[in-house]
Amino acid sequence: MKKVVGIMGFIIICIIVLIIGINMGMSLSINRTNNFRYGYFKVNYEGEVIKNIKYGDGQLENYDLYLPKDNSKNEYSLILYIHGGGFTGGDKGSIDAIRYGEYFANKGYVVASVNYTLRTNETNTSVKEMYDEVILSLNSIVKKSEERGYHLTEMATTGGSAGGCLAMLVAYKNPSELILPIRLVFQEVGPASFEPELWEITDDIEKVNFVNTITGEKFNVSDMNSQEYQDAIDSLSVDKMINENSVPMILAYGLKDNVVNPKAKYPLLEALKKYNITHEYIEFPNSGHGLLGDKDKLDVYYSKIEEYLQTYMPVK
Repeated sequence: MKKVVGIMGFIIICIIVLIIGINMGMSLSINRTNNFRYGYFKVNYEGEVIKNIKYGDGQLENYDLYLPKDNSKNEYSLILYIHGGGFTGGDKGSIDAIRYGEYFANKGYVVASVNYTLRTNETNTSVKEMYDEVILSLNSIVKKSEERGYHLTEMATTGGSAGGCLAMLVAYKNPSELILPIRLVFQEVGPASFEPELWEITDDIEKVNFVNTITGEKFNVSDMNSQEYQDAIDSLSVDKMINENSVPMILAYGLKDNVVNPKAKYPLLEALKKYNITHEYIEFPNSGHGLLGDKDKLDVYYSKIEEYLQTYMPVK
């Protein structure tokens, strides 16, 4: 049995990946509550929201379902919203989630905002396990929507930060196995690669503990040159999943991001270009993780969401 190495390295990684992530995420949520971002999607919601629907036995295995007012159509499209929070915090009831849910449901989409088990000292939940839970939620979302008179036939995924990462994983990891065909992704500042070097982690013990934290594996430094070790990294790095059949994506990143290293997006951009995947990369030169320093770029990002939805998943 492989043993996790270096308790001090583990503590350092937790500080880097988890404590900083959640503290920054919470700070961003607080600071963004009353900022200009929320003027974009504020509407007089006319549909229905069903809250706290369980999809599993876990405490956080639940979601909110936003339904359009009109349920007379034969087919509907799903937008799956996945919240951020450094994989350690956040909630399906965030302001982002409510605004997206109400706005797109008013347009005629079914929107689900999903929770998933967070990583804590008690759970040690990996990103792989979070992904598995989000995939599991889709069965319940389709069933519950059907019960309410909304027959779902396709989907898009979206989210920010950790949620952006999970939105990409849902769309690109095993798309042929999804209960609904995926049409597009739009996401903000989601980690696209978990290669330790792209996170500027140089110490071998810290690298291994970073990989173990993300994947849930129990590698040792002696495993670093093994194929198993690299496969574990690749299994959660979106750039390794892109191929000629991948769906379009809108992706937004800030160049002053201190939570997700801006370098981690470049392998994804290279893969999208290599396989000629339709995508829109929107760079925020004056923004950090919250994308608050470039209102003009937010205008572009939100207009592109409308454009891509109209092109690749228009309201039925």
